[in-house]
Amino acid sequence: MRDPDSRLPQWWSDPIQAAWDRSRDAAIVDWHVRGDHSTPIETALVEDALAFGHGARTAFPHQTSWDALGRQLRADWIRLGHVGPAAWDRVAEVVRHEWLRAAGPS
Repeated sequence: MRDPDSRLPQWWSDPIQAAWDRSRDAAIVDWHVRGDHSTPIETALVEDALAFGHGARTAFPHQTSWDALGRQLRADWIRLGHVGPAAWDRVAEVVRHEWLRAAGPS
């Protein structure tokens, strides 16, 4: 059973965690090289957002529209207690970046 105080969404699973563990370093490097750095964001928050985007790609493999999925992910992010300095508006582009990257080559 999931810890009710967990900062992970309900759709997070052991396979998603394993995939993130394998991809984490590449995702972080890619963000530093190609990400939008116009808004400064703390490193830990960037890593949380990258993991969230990566997991979302795995959890919702048939979702191809960011507009539709973004609304659901925003609600999940807020439900996890990310408010104030961790508000969705600050991390949405980071989440989207990794969601797109995790899809692989197009």
